[in-house]
Amino acid sequence: MPNPVSFGQVINPLGVNLGFPGTVSRVGERVIAAREFVPYSSSYNLNFGDPAVLIENNSGGYWDSVADFVADAAANIGLIAAQFAGMAVREVQTQLVYPAGQTPGVLQVGYYAPNTMAEVLERGSATVLLTVGSPVAGSQVYTRVVQNLSNVPGTTIGDWETNPAATDLFSVEATTQTQGSPDVTIASGANTQNGQVVSGVGIPAGAYVVSGGGGTSIVLSQNATQTSSANVLTFSNLVALPNVVARTGYVDANNMLEITIKVRNAA
Repeated sequence: MPNPVSFGQVINPLGVNLGFPGTVSRVGERVIAAREFVPYSSSYNLNFGDPAVLIENNSGGYWDSVADFVADAAANIGLIAAQFAGMAVREVQTQLVYPAGQTPGVLQVGYYAPNTMAEVLERGSATVLLTVGSPVAGSQVYTRVVQNLSNVPGTTIGDWETNPAATDLFSVEATTQTQGSPDVTIASGANTQNGQVVSGVGIPAGAYVVSGGGGTSIVLSQNATQTSSANVLTFSNLVALPNVVARTGYVDANNMLEITIKVRNAA
C-alpha cells in the first residue's frame, strides 16, 4: 500500500513570522504619542520601526530618528540614552507615488516623511528589524552609533542590535587619565574609533571619542573627573537603550524581533 500523500505542512508554533517593522503587539499595554517628525536633514525619513529620540522645545517637542540625530552632530551621540523616546509605529498611509522596480518577496518599509505627524511607541512591545545579534528573552537592546563594517558588515547607524561583537564593545586600560582633562592615553588603539562611547571610573556619562581613534592618545568629549594610571575603559560602537529588552529570543526568517520598552524614557 503506498504511503499517504500529505497536503499540508507542519508549522512550528514558534516559527511563524512576527510581522512588519513597527507593528505594535496587541498583548500588554501600549503607550503611543504623536508629535511632528522634524529631522535636521530633509534627506532622512523616520522609517516604521526606527528608534526615535525626543527633541524638547516650548511647544511639546518633536521626534527625530537616531540616524539623523547622529549625522547632525557627533555631540548628539552622548545624548541618545537620555533622549531615547521609543519606536516609530507602523501606520497605513496613502501611497501617492508607487516605487519603481518592486521585487516580490522584498520587504517594503513605510515611513514618516519630514515635517509630518508621526506616532512613536513610548512603552509596550513591538517588532523591529534586528541587524545583529542572537538574543534571549530579556537581552539588552542597543542602537548603533558608529559603523564597524570591516568586522560587522551590513550595519548602519540607528540599527537595532543585541549581543555586541567583541570589536563593538571592548575594554582597554588607560595608562594616563587626569582629572580635569579630556586627554587620555590608552594601552592599545586597536578597534578604537572617533565617536565611540566611553565609560569607566572617572569618565562622565555620555562621553565619547572626539579625536585620536585608532591610536593610543585620544581626546574625549568631556573632562575626566578622576586621575588614574591604570583605569579600565570600555569603548562601544553601540548605545544601550534604557529599559529596552528582547521580549523573547525568537527572531523570524525576516530578522524581525519583538522588543519591549518597559518604561517611558522621554515623555
